Amino acid sequence: MALKDIWAKERSQRLTEIAERKLEVAQHRQQTQAELRAIRQELDEEAQMLHTMLEEFVTKLQETGAAEKQQRQLENAERYKQVRTMLEDYVEALHLYEQQARQERLEEIAQRKQEVLELKLEVLQLQEQFSYDRALMAQELAEKLQRFRTNLHDYVWGP
Repeated sequence: MALKDIWAKERSQRLTEIAERKLEVAQHRQQTQAELRAIRQELDEEAQMLHTMLEEFVTKLQETGAAEKQQRQLENAERYKQVRTMLEDYVEALHLYEQQARQERLEEIAQRKQEVLELKLEVLQLQEQFSYDRALMAQELAEKLQRFRTNLHDYVWGP
């Protein structure tokens, strides 16, 4: 029986705690909703005030807009002329630079072709020199071989 009483007491205590928490949550929810309503009301008032200010600003803009628009169009036309002149100058400078770069490139290519031709000529000369030296060495070797044969023949068969 004592265990049943303890269990009932703990259950009652838990139910009381849960009820207190539910009450706190409900109070917090009511407070939060009240704060949200106050914030919404403030936002609505500020939005209305901003809307009024915006309408006044638009009205002023419409009144002064035509003259300012005309002035801006004149300024923009002047800027357009300046920008166009600058762009034309820039394009002309680019064309000159491109022509100079092309000319320099052609000169560089011509110089490299000349260097290649000089190297080819040098290689050709070296090949000819090598062929000549090889022919001389072959002739010399052939003569030595002939002398060796003669000497060998004379040594084996006698003079």
